[in-house]
Amino acid sequence: MKIHRLCLLALVTVLAATGCVEQRIFERIGLVVALGYDKGQGSILSGTSVMYALDKESGHRATILANQANTTKKLREDQNRKSSKKLMLGQLRVVLYEEAIARDGLIDLIDSLIRDPSIGTKIYLGISTEKSADLLQYPYRNIRNIGTYLYDTIKQNVLEGQLISPTLHEFLRDYYSAGKDPILPVFVRKGETIVTEKAALFQSDKMVGMLSSSDAAYLKLVRNRFKAGTFELKLDKKKLEPYLNENNANRRKHIHAVVRIVDTKQKIRLTDPEKPAYDLNMTLKFVLEEISAGINLTEPDVTRTVEKLVTDEFTKKMESVLSKMTDLKTDPVGFGEIYRQSLRGGSLTKSDWYDKMSSMSVDVHLNMELLRTGVVE
Repeated sequence: MKIHRLCLLALVTVLAATGCVEQRIFERIGLVVALGYDKGQGSILSGTSVMYALDKESGHRATILANQANTTKKLREDQNRKSSKKLMLGQLRVVLYEEAIARDGLIDLIDSLIRDPSIGTKIYLGISTEKSADLLQYPYRNIRNIGTYLYDTIKQNVLEGQLISPTLHEFLRDYYSAGKDPILPVFVRKGETIVTEKAALFQSDKMVGMLSSSDAAYLKLVRNRFKAGTFELKLDKKKLEPYLNENNANRRKHIHAVVRIVDTKQKIRLTDPEKPAYDLNMTLKFVLEEISAGINLTEPDVTRTVEKLVTDEFTKKMESVLSKMTDLKTDPVGFGEIYRQSLRGGSLTKSDWYDKMSSMSVDVHLNMELLRTGVVE
């Protein structure tokens, strides 16, 4: 009898708990897949939500909700009042910020994201050179779900090594580190598509400049310590002339090559804490995917010459990118973290590190090995 009573009590408890769970019927909710924030008049904030709702008759339907307020919470409340569906952020994929807002500082807006338990830290962040509302609301002919499209675009470029991963988690990790700064992709609409051609550099949470996507790829190579994507280089034709086929000797003024990095090993060593100065040593294995000249790449002398030319170009590019980074006093690589580890007690503030960066120098030493060739003209 006692066992029967315990079973009955357990059943009643389960039924009562089930009755307290909020029911979320798909036809009654709107899934926000993308958010955009733009600067309004004064301290006013403009917000855009791309909401997808499941409609029995028309299937998935996109709705754009836009308004202005002083806070993100008020933005969402006002947008919810405009919608026939309850707005839910559990499927949020991408958040875009207008460049003007990024230059003022993003941490207050990003803080509102991490306070929402329904939003995961793997969502992507990005910067828009135009109003994010214009980019999100444009009626693209071939893009049905702009949030998913942006998410997939970023994801595949990160996997291919063309972008530094811009998740919410990674932004916060770099922001809260005294010796490292965030970096985010910059988006622009070109006709019926959206492209990322630059990367936004931050000093703490404030955007201070941009790098071209090709330059940012070199930064990714130093920052991420694993294989990166493809690089197009202009090689010194004079040093390759002895190996060119006769019908290619005078055909081109410059020789262009495309290389793909397939393996990297790197070590950054602090050599002078006072300056501070660093040695960046990297071993890179690469595949020559294409070269715009008729050349016999099976001969050892040719291979060594190509390796030397590629190494020289990579070194110049990397030194140039690191110099731009230092001039802007931004540290997306994490040189400051290495410096902090050398300090007794490890105490370092962002302000202290930015002061130190004024005199920072990095000596680049690359060792590049050609593994095999791809397409040769």
